Amino acid sequence: MKLSAKIHKTFDEGKVKAIASLTIDDAFAVHGIKVLEGNNGDQIVMPSTKYKDEYHDTFHPISKDARAKVNDTVLSAYEMHLAQNQSAKESATFSQAI
Repeated sequence: MKLSAKIHKTFDEGKVKAIASLTIDDAFAVHGIKVLEGNNGDQIVMPSTKYKDEYHDTFHPISKDARAKVNDTVLSAYEMHLAQNQSAKESATFSQAI
């Protein structure tokens, strides 16, 4: 199973740190995955729909292994996004200082 993730938006405040999409085998896309700040580090939450005062996932991995792969892919994309933004900020700061 080939997975790739893209971070669409990040937030500086609140528990939600980012919104991501996941592509599965270049055939399916899942939008609206949230990266949350948790007590034991960042975690992901699948997109959900409210039905009769309860939220139900509209997409979720079935097996523990699949969940781990989805989690690792999205969190890796988030970490890469943060690193790229930090690098861009440092370059901008450096070029302004010249």
